Parts: sequence; structure tokens; C-alpha cells
Amino acid sequence: MKKFVVIFLFTKDYKKVLMVKRNKPPYKNCWNGIGGKIEENETEIQATIRECYEETGIQLNNPKLLVTCIYPETNKMNKGTNLSVLYDFIEEVPVKSNYEGMYEWKDIKFALDFNNKNLAGLANISQFVKEIFDIEDIKKFY
Repeated sequence: MKKFVVIFLFTKDYKKVLMVKRNKPPYKNCWNGIGGKIEENETEIQATIRECYEETGIQLNNPKLLVTCIYPETNKMNKGTNLSVLYDFIEEVPVKSNYEGMYEWKDIKFALDFNNKNLAGLANISQFVKEIFDIEDIKKFY
């Protein structure tokens, strides 16, 4: 089974989320959270901290796990994939583009729009963001 993390970083005022416009498949030219593969003998938290630092230079201290989605072998799009969704709240800092893509702090409404065709996935990003905000009791955006 392939194991991945995706990380959503929000500003401390909850108005923006750091996203990457991907340079490569899957979801090339779509906006996504930061992420990558979980290495052998690595926890979701360790992978999140490592991937975030490798891709953005941002050092996380306390990312939180939202959910782990396990896609069965019969799922044609994500066959045999384990995806852990994590998040954190940080100060807004500039992030340079790199081999992964172009990074930008997007308005939270961009990520909460279930009809946004520029987002990776099948509206799951909007669902994840909404669930994070529900858990954290942040209701001012909907």
C-alpha cells in the first residue's frame, strides 16, 4: 500500500491557506496542499514535518492529524492508497516556487469552494478544510 500525507497550513487569523499549484501529475496545474510519501518507519507526523520543510522551508512543531483515508485496491483513481490529512496554523511567510510547483497563500474561500475546478481531487480539499474548521470551531466563513 502506498502511504502519503497532505498538509494544509492556515494563517493564524484563518483567512488564508498555503497551497501549491502542482508541476507534475497527479493533478498537474491544480492547487493542492503540501505533501508527499511517508517513508518506511516514519509516522504521519514525522512525514508531515519532513515534507513541509523539504518543500517550503517551514519548520512545523505541532501538526494535527485530521483523518486517514484508505482507498481499497478496487478504487481505480487511488488504488491501494493510504492518505493522511494533517494541518497546522502558522504565521504567513513567503514561500518560493520549486520543483513541486508554485506556492501561494490563497484566500480561504478559494479552498472552501466545493465547485472550484482549480482544486486537486474531487472536492475533497474543500471537505477537508471544512472539517478542520469544524473541529477547531472556526465558523466565520460559512
